[in-house]
Amino acid sequence: MSNTEINLQSLIGDNTKEEFLKLLESQTPFVSHGNTESLKDLMGLPFLKSVENLAAYWQDTVDVFNPQVADEISKTSVSPEDAINEYYCGNCILFNDVNRMIPEFDMWNQKIRKEIGFSELTYVRNLVYASPAGKGNAPHFDQNFNFVVQLEGTKKWWLAENKTINNPMTRHVIGHPVDHELAGYADKEFPEAFPADCIEYILEPGSILFVPRGVWHMTEAVTDAVSFNFTFTPPTWIDIATAVIREKLSHSEKWRESAIIDDNGVSNSEFNELLKDLSADVKNWNAVNFLDVTENQEL
Repeated sequence: MSNTEINLQSLIGDNTKEEFLKLLESQTPFVSHGNTESLKDLMGLPFLKSVENLAAYWQDTVDVFNPQVADEISKTSVSPEDAINEYYCGNCILFNDVNRMIPEFDMWNQKIRKEIGFSELTYVRNLVYASPAGKGNAPHFDQNFNFVVQLEGTKKWWLAENKTINNPMTRHVIGHPVDHELAGYADKEFPEAFPADCIEYILEPGSILFVPRGVWHMTEAVTDAVSFNFTFTPPTWIDIATAVIREKLSHSEKWRESAIIDDNGVSNSEFNELLKDLSADVKNWNAVNFLDVTENQEL
């Protein structure tokens, strides 16, 4: 690969950067069709011309979804050859972290991340989903942001507002147990069926769908369909704060001591002293101090 370029403008269709950032902030999906020209450097790659080409190029295992669950929570990892056979038998397959194989993908990912304004601690990856006609993903929401690029075939998506929880930190599949932490901060019960007030989107080659964090979605391939995802999992303010606090406290010999809890309350007294010192220090902290630690890293 050479002289190739995919940037944020390649993924936001007719939206300006300012318009897209407003959609991002409000967690509003959008769809854009007819982007073959702006995506030519991606869609023209020989190994993305078909799922068979990608399998022949692939040097790792491929995830196969359990047809009874139709989600990544129930999958097996098989060889590329076996994955193609599973695909021919009607099962969805996933090529995970494609960016590990193609250095240029990481260059694109990091450029787009910076243009959006996501932290350097953001986990960025690329995924390729291959869905046989009539198959798709179970209804769920993710803790990340996705730009879905349709490479081949036609695929239907249904998206719906999440009225249960804002800014989830883990994903959830309808009809399956809720993550313990997620259940702890959700104030409402999760639905047992996909919301009826959903919007249908039909993606064809060159279509781009932006799926914000937390938005309910499910899919079904109209024909055999292949899509490429740019997936961004930025840290929350919780993640940034805890990462920097850990870095700060690691310089203290007392904070690095092993936490040994005794029945006489001595450990409580010692811990209280550490917390007292910490609370006094907190008054001097500010956003610039914290972001200097997380955002000035060498990539």
